[in-house]
Amino acid sequence: MWNDLISSMKTVTEDVVEDVRLYNNKSFLIPLFLIALLFLWMTEKDRKLRVVLLYLVAALGLIFLCPLYAWVGMKFDAEVYYRVLWSLPIGILVCYSAVKLMTHFKAFVSKVLVFILALLAIVINGDLVYTNSFHIKSVNAYHIPQQVIDVADALKLDNYKPIAVLPADLLSFFRQYTADVFTPYGRNMLEPAWTFQNDLYDAMEGDRTMYDAAEVARCARNHQCAFVVLSSAKQINGSMEEQGYFLFQFVQGYFIYMDYNYYWVFKEQGLLDADVIEAGG
Repeated sequence: MWNDLISSMKTVTEDVVEDVRLYNNKSFLIPLFLIALLFLWMTEKDRKLRVVLLYLVAALGLIFLCPLYAWVGMKFDAEVYYRVLWSLPIGILVCYSAVKLMTHFKAFVSKVLVFILALLAIVINGDLVYTNSFHIKSVNAYHIPQQVIDVADALKLDNYKPIAVLPADLLSFFRQYTADVFTPYGRNMLEPAWTFQNDLYDAMEGDRTMYDAAEVARCARNHQCAFVVLSSAKQINGSMEEQGYFLFQFVQGYFIYMDYNYYWVFKEQGLLDADVIEAGG
């Protein structure tokens, strides 16, 4: 038992050290942070600032490094444990230390020199954000792909919030734009660590090149989906029309189908917009 516990603590400690290494990456951010922390510990006299910038920060750092706390935290989600480091006000601590160091000098030239050195240290530690391969020019005010907005706008009804199933590539952004359309599952399905399962998701994403219309329709009805959105990048085995659906719209590379069962119910209740009625009629 003790051997297993020691082995677990050793593994957790190695994981924590690796998280710190990856967080620091190729910069000297962590050493700069530790230097700033040490400098303030020796020079800061204000009791309130010491509590916020020193004692609290030191406690958070020790908690993160504590193998027992790390073991408990990683039991919940090992992949996001490193985010505890985000609670450390590293930027505030470094910048405040630089300003405090400047106040120790009387000569203007010395203050400017400290400012330039601090600025260089910060610049060298970072990368130009626009060179990141994940950075793309925004095409709208929401900073999400335009096709997500267009598909969402097509699905929204004025008098009712329908349920729609979406391709996986839209899930990460859809809820950022609207809450007027319900979905049977969301971004949680894209994280393997969360181990969520859903038969409709399997029907939609189980085959990377083809949809099985009969299976998609069956699962969509089981999840009360009025709309089914399919990507034009994949072929369809069979047709949604044969399953009792009609093509409502084709938007930005996505086929939006509506279930006739819901169409007639919504129409009788006066919940459909005129463009939906026209497409279904």
